[in-house]
Amino acid sequence: MNNIRNTETGEFGLSVVDMRSYFAQEGRVAMIADDFTGTLEQFASYAPANQPEHDPATHKAIQVAPVEMGGVLTQQWTVVPLTVEELAQIEAERLAAEQAARDAARVSVTKRQALLALYDLKGVKDSDIDAQIALIPDETTRYRAQVSWQGSAAIESDSPTVLMLAAALNLSEQDLAVLFEYAQSM
Repeated sequence: MNNIRNTETGEFGLSVVDMRSYFAQEGRVAMIADDFTGTLEQFASYAPANQPEHDPATHKAIQVAPVEMGGVLTQQWTVVPLTVEELAQIEAERLAAEQAARDAARVSVTKRQALLALYDLKGVKDSDIDAQIALIPDETTRYRAQVSWQGSAAIESDSPTVLMLAAALNLSEQDLAVLFEYAQSM
C-alpha cells in the first residue's frame, strides 16, 4: 500500500517500507504493521482512490498530492501522455511478444521429413521445388532461395523461402500447418 504521506515534507505515495526505512536511517526501530492506516509521528495514511480511466497504450495515471474530501484526505490522480521513451518501451515489448509468439509457433523438421510430407500429401517432388525456384525472375532472390532450400538440413515453417515456395505451389497457411504436422510424425 502506497497511501502514506510525510506531513513534514509533503512527500506522498510512501509505503510502510519507506516509513520503516526512515526510522532505520535515524537509528530507530519502528514496529509498523504492513496494513498501516493512521498517523505515526510525521506520517499519515490517506484514503485510496481508483485511477481514472485512460488508454495505457498512450497515457498513464500518476499520483498527485492527496486532497481533503469530506473531511478525509483522499488520494488523487492525473492522466498524462506517455513519454517518447515509454512509448518506445511499449513498442519494443510488443515486438518482443510478437517474436516470441512466432518462435513458439515455428515448426522445424528435417528436409527429408519435409520432402516426404510434400510428396505424400500434395504429390510435390523435389524436382517441382527446383522448378519453382528456377522461375524466380530476380537472380539474387533465385540464388538465395536455391541455397536456402538446397543447403538446409532443417526446414522451418516460417522461413521466407518456405513461405515463398508455398505461395508458388499454391499452398495455403492451413496446408503448411498440415504438412508440417504430418512431417513431424515421420
